[in-house]
Amino acid sequence: MAGSISSLGIGSGLDANSIVEKLMAIERAPLTALNRREASYQAKISAFGTIKTRFDALQTAADKLADPAKLAGFTASLGDEDVLSVAPGAFASGGSYNVNVVQVAQSQKSLSNLYASGTTFAAGTLTFSINGEDVDVAFGGGNINDLRSAINDAGIGVTATTVTGDAGSRLILTSTETGTDAAFSLSVSGGDANLASLATFDVANPNARTAQNAIIEVDGETVTSQSNEFSTVISGVTITAKTVGSSTVDIARTDANVLDTVKEFVTAYNAAVNELKTSSAYNAESGSAGVLNGDGTVRTLQGLLRSTAGASPAELAGTAFANLSSLGVSFQRDGTLALDETKLKNAIDTDFGAVTSTLNTIGASMETLADEVTSFDGLLANRTDGLNQSVDRLDDQRTRLEYQLELTEKRIRAQYVALDTLMGQLNTTSSYLTQQLASLNASRSS
Repeated sequence: MAGSISSLGIGSGLDANSIVEKLMAIERAPLTALNRREASYQAKISAFGTIKTRFDALQTAADKLADPAKLAGFTASLGDEDVLSVAPGAFASGGSYNVNVVQVAQSQKSLSNLYASGTTFAAGTLTFSINGEDVDVAFGGGNINDLRSAINDAGIGVTATTVTGDAGSRLILTSTETGTDAAFSLSVSGGDANLASLATFDVANPNARTAQNAIIEVDGETVTSQSNEFSTVISGVTITAKTVGSSTVDIARTDANVLDTVKEFVTAYNAAVNELKTSSAYNAESGSAGVLNGDGTVRTLQGLLRSTAGASPAELAGTAFANLSSLGVSFQRDGTLALDETKLKNAIDTDFGAVTSTLNTIGASMETLADEVTSFDGLLANRTDGLNQSVDRLDDQRTRLEYQLELTEKRIRAQYVALDTLMGQLNTTSSYLTQQLASLNASRSS
């Protein structure tokens, strides 16, 4: 085909290639229109992708607003941080306490007697008694390292290690948990004298220790725990004992978490609102429109956002703060939210519990909305799927059009090849006749 294209027009003297290109440009008009439509669909898909990102961020912010733990506004001050640590929870209460750590929890650690290098142990059964229950560990015989592996593989709440020195090796047994409930004893059945001797711990070894519970006194009240954590002594507060000693504990409320969480929510909400507005905007002066101008999904999302943020949920009826506006979060003329920090702080000072309850309720509603919008079968996914299906249909149409255009170009070029051939033949005939007439006139003249 390349040869015919390059020689096209020689017979007729016409610029046939240029004519064919212009004719095909006209024929390609439907394909050009199709490409424009696809570009429009792709722009909308991209715009909805950006909107989804904004709603994902809104969902994260709303989830924090709905979580009492994220709004927890308490801090702890300690007289001696080496003695203990304190973690106030979402439902802590302010107050001052004197805490005395009487004893810290520890796990049992027992050491076997020394065994000379090369000592072996016959097959038998090791029975560990832990908190009143017997657990058997079958041992198939071997050296001290085989014993260690058999105990660890059993996963019974006691770990085994070996230490080897100049005088020999020891088996060291340690409970995996602290407290007296994790204490253990050992008996042996079967085996040989070496295996039986494991039940006799080296109690005089200075590195051995017995299991013990943690004991603290809070304002004179004694509390015992299997671990070093105490979570029920002070409501909503976890105390962790570190070492024996005394410390003061002061729990105070702070407004920082509430303020920061509300600010984050307002920022995320406004970002979603502005993205919807920008993508669907129309500029009358320039005549330019956003890629989603007039899109029904955008209008639906705008309505859902405003109705959810401005709602007064039924469960808040009759409460001190029935909606966001009562907490200083109000709508502006452009549909975004603005935060009056002073009003929110005053509400917190008036009734902290009521404030968090309102924020939790509205945050949960907004989180549910954002989840429904962004889920795999949600509003955005369905709209995007529809656009992708349209793109797929356009791809099918393009394939058919391109095939038709190829056939059309071949037909047009074939017609011009035929024209070239005919014109070439006519030109040859014309030249021949001209020569013959010239010869005839010449003979008559002579």
